[in-house]
Amino acid sequence: MTVAAGRLEVETPDHVVLRYDLAGAGNRGFAAVIDFLIATVIAFTADVILAWAGAFNPANLFLFGGLTLIVTLGLIWAYFILLEWLWNGQTIGKRVFKLRVINEDGSPAQFTAVLIRNLLRLVDFLPAFYGVGVLVIVLSPKSQRLGDLAAGTYVVRAPRPQVDWFSLRTVTPLGTGVLAETRRMPGEAQRLVREFVAREGQLAPTERARIAAVIAAKLRTYTVEGVGEDLSDIDLIHAIARSLRATAETRR
Repeated sequence: MTVAAGRLEVETPDHVVLRYDLAGAGNRGFAAVIDFLIATVIAFTADVILAWAGAFNPANLFLFGGLTLIVTLGLIWAYFILLEWLWNGQTIGKRVFKLRVINEDGSPAQFTAVLIRNLLRLVDFLPAFYGVGVLVIVLSPKSQRLGDLAAGTYVVRAPRPQVDWFSLRTVTPLGTGVLAETRRMPGEAQRLVREFVAREGQLAPTERARIAAVIAAKLRTYTVEGVGEDLSDIDLIHAIARSLRATAETRR
């Protein structure tokens, strides 16, 4: 993994280099504004529901204020943590501005990393709306705020993946065969499939099998349970490639 001129480069086990443009303070700030507006609306709605449910008691204003603060902070943190964890490193604001949180190896940030970077969001927010966070992003050669530094994550520009369907359709003689149904695959995994099927004819049999084993191990995490278990590594990659090609042709 290297960082140069605002670009993160990650080399996969099969020596495919994935390149990402690091997100600067500008787009990250705009995305944060959208996210905080949405999270605030969610928290405010919850507080109103609490009041209507009878939690508000004029005789015990201090208790209600404390409960409101806990609910508000909890929902705002939950908004960022759950979306970044379950939505492949994106929140609504990040998706609008085509940003994504990733690990050092290019994979979507896992729960522990997401939890760490968001717990430190409170420090980055000081003294007012990301004052510390913006300063650290500007000074960091890797455009990371304190939460990213602690979690080992990066925020990158992540436009919708464009898979080279031409190479899948003409360079590699996939022929007809089984399709491998998958859950939503990130662009990095789709790119590995594309690179393998485009280059496998140039590889020696042993090298082809070795690289296929590494890629298939990653891809099996995205296959629907029970699908592809009886396929070899190479056959699984081909089956997923056929499925991607069929999906693209259906959308035309």
